[in-house]
Amino acid sequence: MKSRHILISGCSIAGLTCAYWLRRYGFTVTIVEIAEAPRSGGQAVDLRGAGRTVIERMGLLDEARMRSLDQEGIAWVDEHGRIRASMAADAFGGEGFVSEIEILRGDLVELLQASVDGVDCLFDDSIVELSQDAEGVDVVFLSGRRQRFDYVIGADGLHSTVRSLAFAEEADVVEPLGLCIAWFTAPAFADCQGWYHNYNRRGGLAASIRPGRRPGESKAALSFRVRSGEVPLWFSSRGDQDFFE
Repeated sequence: MKSRHILISGCSIAGLTCAYWLRRYGFTVTIVEIAEAPRSGGQAVDLRGAGRTVIERMGLLDEARMRSLDQEGIAWVDEHGRIRASMAADAFGGEGFVSEIEILRGDLVELLQASVDGVDCLFDDSIVELSQDAEGVDVVFLSGRRQRFDYVIGADGLHSTVRSLAFAEEADVVEPLGLCIAWFTAPAFADCQGWYHNYNRRGGLAASIRPGRRPGESKAALSFRVRSGEVPLWFSSRGDQDFFE
């Protein structure tokens, strides 16, 4: 079989992993990414089950362990920060709520990026048009570049450009469930003592703090319910942000 040229949209975990295996089996691979560079940040990724098997077969398991988070486990707290329940990281043989190996999304992307050789990465660009025939796909990029590929793979996340261009607009196929969640970097909290603290309140609010990998930082999250068309401003006026202060 002749060498196939494949375009992957999305330079994150799925796109980089896909590129690794395609290159290993002799394909020519190009990745296009709308961000200007590989994106850092994000939630921790559990390396368990199939994910752990894949990273081990890529020869990256030992390095992933070196970059993994050092955390004691997860604890559920009340509105005063008092622990009401907890589960240690070694519960269920290290396969509990917090797994034995958890690596921050940005660290995993960095690890995968370093393992991908011979892949052309087009940053600060995106796909704006796809035209398919029996022999391949003609692609028009936001930059104006035009190129033909044998296959195009969409690994560009929830709001996938490829899915919208190839199948249907997002609004026609995605049904919002009324839940918003955001992860962000915050200062380290000594009171957590290496535990992932989670607070849930009736009415649809959850807040959490977990250890970061670098000194002086942690990872925080807020999630809340919204009705269709509503702007979720209520939590900013009730003092719930005090949980992080």
